[in-house]
Amino acid sequence: MKRNFILLAALLTVACSHGRTTSFPSAANPDTLGQVVVIRNDNLFGWGLSVKVTFNDVVIARLRAGEHVTFPAAPGLHTVGVAERGISVAVERNRRYYFLISAEDSPAGFEIERLDPGRGEEWVAKTKPVF
Repeated sequence: MKRNFILLAALLTVACSHGRTTSFPSAANPDTLGQVVVIRNDNLFGWGLSVKVTFNDVVIARLRAGEHVTFPAAPGLHTVGVAERGISVAVERNRRYYFLISAEDSPAGFEIERLDPGRGEEWVAKTKPVF
C-alpha cells in the first residue's frame, strides 16, 4: 500500500510539474533575434497533465492548460514541438511566431499548430505566462 502511494505521488509530481527547464533559451542580444510563443489551450481533455514543449528537439518548458511561454530564437530554421510532433519555422529577426497546443483524442494526445499573429495575440491575452 505504501509503495503504491509513493508511486502515485511521484507520477502526479511529474505530471503536474511545469515551467521552464534548464534548457530554456536565453537572449544575448534580443535585437538580432525573433520570438516564439507557444500557447496551451484550456480545455478539459488532458487538463491535469503538463505538456513538454520542445525547441529543436530539446525540452525547454512544460505547460499546463491555459499557459503560454515566450522565448527568443536566432534567425534560421527551427522546430517547435510537443509529444514527438513538430513544426518547422524559418525565424526572422524582430518577428514573433505563435503556436497552439491542443489536446486531442489520439495516441499522441496533443497536437500543435501555427497561428497567425492576430489569433496568437488573442490566445496570449487569455492565458497565463510561464516565467
